[in-house]
Amino acid sequence: MSVAAIVALTKVPHTEKPTAQGVISPSWGNWTVRRLELAQDPVTGGWDGDVSFTILPTLYATYHGVLTLALLNLSPAHPQKTREFLKDYEGEIYNRQDYFSVVDVYYLLTLLKEFNLSLGSRETIENFILEDMKKSNETFLHAKSLILLNSPLAKNVSMSLWLSLKPEHSLNFVWNFLQLRELLVMSGYSPAEIPNYTRMHELARTVFDDASREVNNLGFYDLHTLARFMKEENIKNETLRREILADISKYKCSDGSYSDTNGAKRGYIDTTHWAVEAITYLGGEVGTDTVRYLRSLESPLGGFIEIPYSIIPNPLDTAFSVMTLGLLNSTVPREEKVKDYLLSELSDEDKPSAIWAEYRALRVLGVPNENLKKIVKPRLQNFITNLNLSAVYHNHYLLKDVYYLLVTSRELGIEIDESWKETVTSFVLDLRDDDGGFGSKISKIKIVRLETTLYSVLILNELGYGYRDGKTVKFIESNRNGALWWSLPITRYALLALNSMGAKVEGKEEIVKALERRKCPYGFFSYAPYENPKQGDPIATFLALDILRLLGYS
Repeated sequence: MSVAAIVALTKVPHTEKPTAQGVISPSWGNWTVRRLELAQDPVTGGWDGDVSFTILPTLYATYHGVLTLALLNLSPAHPQKTREFLKDYEGEIYNRQDYFSVVDVYYLLTLLKEFNLSLGSRETIENFILEDMKKSNETFLHAKSLILLNSPLAKNVSMSLWLSLKPEHSLNFVWNFLQLRELLVMSGYSPAEIPNYTRMHELARTVFDDASREVNNLGFYDLHTLARFMKEENIKNETLRREILADISKYKCSDGSYSDTNGAKRGYIDTTHWAVEAITYLGGEVGTDTVRYLRSLESPLGGFIEIPYSIIPNPLDTAFSVMTLGLLNSTVPREEKVKDYLLSELSDEDKPSAIWAEYRALRVLGVPNENLKKIVKPRLQNFITNLNLSAVYHNHYLLKDVYYLLVTSRELGIEIDESWKETVTSFVLDLRDDDGGFGSKISKIKIVRLETTLYSVLILNELGYGYRDGKTVKFIESNRNGALWWSLPITRYALLALNSMGAKVEGKEEIVKALERRKCPYGFFSYAPYENPKQGDPIATFLALDILRLLGYS
C-alpha cells in the first residue's frame, strides 16, 4: 500500500503487518498540502523549500487580516491565540526596543484596541514614540499612536503635521488631507478650530472632482482615495460609485485576493485590506472567495501569516514538494506551470541525484517516460563521459550520483555501456574493507565510511551484482546512531541498502518513534526532533514518508 493510503488511514482489523496509524493523520496531511499551496511561487509554480512563513504569524499580516475581517463584521478564527500572540509581541517590544519601529508600535496599539486588551506599560511605549520622533520627523503614525495611548501630546503633534501640509493639485494631497483631518478630529479639534481648513477642504474637493472625470486612468491607491473621500464627504454619485467599484474589481486575483497591479497572479493581505476598505466605503459587496482567502492566511498559532512578495524557486525543493504531494495523494497546484519549470530545469541539470528527483517529480505530473528519456539520456551520458572515478577519493558523494544514474537509467530504459558498468563494479568492490564496510581508503571518518558503504551496496545491487554479506549488514547496523542512522537522508539510504541485500531491519518501532518526534503538529516533518513552529521541510517530509514505505508500514 502506498504512503498516500497512510494519510487516509482508518481503523482496520488487527493483522501481523504494522500500520502507521498515529504517525500521520488526515488532518496532518491536509495541513501539509495547504501549507505547500501557500508556499508556492504563483509565477513558476516552484518552491524554495521555506515553509516557515506558512505557519508563523506576523504583526503586519495580523493587523491587515484582523482589520479586514472587522470591515466584514467577522472575527478571527483563533481569537484567544491571537490575543496571546499580541501580548507576546508586546513583551518583545519591551525587551528589544532597538529592534522595533513606530510602525510596529502603531500596529500593536491598533490591534490591542481591537481586542480590548490593556497595555502593559503605557509609559514605556509613549517614551519609545517620543524617542523615535527625536530621531526622525513627526509622522502620521507617531500622532496616531499617541492618540491610541490617549496621550495629551497627540494634539500638538497632530496640529504640527496639519500645519506642514502643502496645498497641491494631486490625489496625494487629498489622501494627506483625509489622514490629517482624521488626526485632528480624533485629537479633539472641530473643523472650525483647524487653521486654513476651508481652503484645504475646497482644494481637496476640486482635486476629487477633477479626478472623478478620469477614473479609468487612475491606479489602485488613487481609487482607494476617491472611495474614502466619497464616504467621508457623503458624496452621492451612483455612476461614479459603480465606476470605481468596477475598476477596483480589475485588481482582483483568482483566489479572491487583491493586488495593486492589474493582472497580477497573486494578491496580498495588505492590498486585499485596502481593496475591501474601498469597497465597503462605497457600499459594495465583497465576495465569499475573498473571505476564503483571508481565512486561508489565519495561523492556528493565532494571527495571520504573511506571504512573501517574491518566492525564488529552485528545482530540487520543487521536485521534492511535488513528490511529497504525490505521496499524500494530492493534486499539484498550478500543475502546468510546475511542469514547464521542471522540464526547463531538467534540460540543464548535470547531477544524477538532482536529475532523478526532477524526473520523478515530472512523472508524478504525468509526463510520459518516453518524453523524459529523450531529455535525461544525454544528461546521464554527459555525466558518464566526464566522470573520473578516482575523484571519489576526494568526494565520496560521487558514488551517490552513480547510484542515481543507475536507478534513473533502469527506470527509463536507458542503456548504459557494459564496459563502463564493469569498471564501476570493480572500482566499488575494491573499496570493500575486511570489516564489511567500504571506503577506509577514502576516509577514516565514521559517517563518511557509512555513507560510502551504503552507496557502494546500492550501486552493486543496481548493477545486478547481487551483493549479500552478513558482515556488511552488521557494519551498517553497528553504525546506527540511536534509533536512526545519523539523519533522515542516511537512514533512508541504510534502509534501501539493507532491503537490497534482503536483510532484516531491526528496531522498526524505534525508527517510527524517532519519526514521530520529528513530526510537526501542523504538517511536515523536520530533520531534527520538533521543538518550535519554524521547523518543517518538504524534503524532510518526503524522506520520512519514504522511510515509512521502506519499513513496510501501511
